Amino acid sequence: MSNFFKELAPALRVELKKALRSRTLWLTALGFVILTAISGVFMYILKDPEQARRLGLLGAKAQFLGGTADWPNYFNLMLTLMSVGCLIIFGFVFTWVFGREFTDKTVFDWLALPVSRAAIVTAKMIAAACWSAALMILSFLLMLALGTWVGLPGWSSGVVWHGLGLMAATAALVAVLCLPFSMVASLTRGYLPAIGSIFLVMILSQVITQLGNGQYFPWTVPMLFSGAAEALSGKTAEPLGAISYILVAAVVIMCAGITFFWWRYADQT
Repeated sequence: MSNFFKELAPALRVELKKALRSRTLWLTALGFVILTAISGVFMYILKDPEQARRLGLLGAKAQFLGGTADWPNYFNLMLTLMSVGCLIIFGFVFTWVFGREFTDKTVFDWLALPVSRAAIVTAKMIAAACWSAALMILSFLLMLALGTWVGLPGWSSGVVWHGLGLMAATAALVAVLCLPFSMVASLTRGYLPAIGSIFLVMILSQVITQLGNGQYFPWTVPMLFSGAAEALSGKTAEPLGAISYILVAAVVIMCAGITFFWWRYADQT
């Protein structure tokens, strides 16, 4: 076990250095900036109903998603946008961290090093998780700045901590549910199939939620947990039970296990 941690530290440094030097990092950061800015624009519109009516559809959409312009609804709106946006952006992060090795042909260099494959996979998962967490911190700080600039009412430490807790929990659920995309990127040795699986999951999430069985599909659990499914569909969402979280844990553990097994025993040549 001590050897594993000795191998993990340099592997993690390499993965983090790759991420920091990649343009993909800035593209994902831009995605979160746009996502957060959209919620700020909606709140700005909602502060002036006359302006919202003049803007027509945009104003109506802002009222539908945001309700009223205050901090609690600002967090609710951000959670709604996050439930969809995080799956795309985090999914791309996990896909890139694993898939780029095959696209850039660097996987052979990795496997030639005196580092266990378990340490390599663990380092990649930790790097992707840290990357996702950094994006969430960026989004939260930008959200606070925009809300303060707009002058939203209803500020309190309780509201902020409650909203931050929901955002963090929702983001964590989405992040762990991106591990299956890492598995697809590994099994197919590239980006495209994994990216395709992200959009397939999004389509299935919408269909299954509309059928009223969202609590049994792991990737809809973050939307139900955050309340986004109810806000987007306009219908009362299904309550989450223990089975929902058990299914999430089962999918994550199974896909992580397959990823470790594949990197450990598959012939990557």
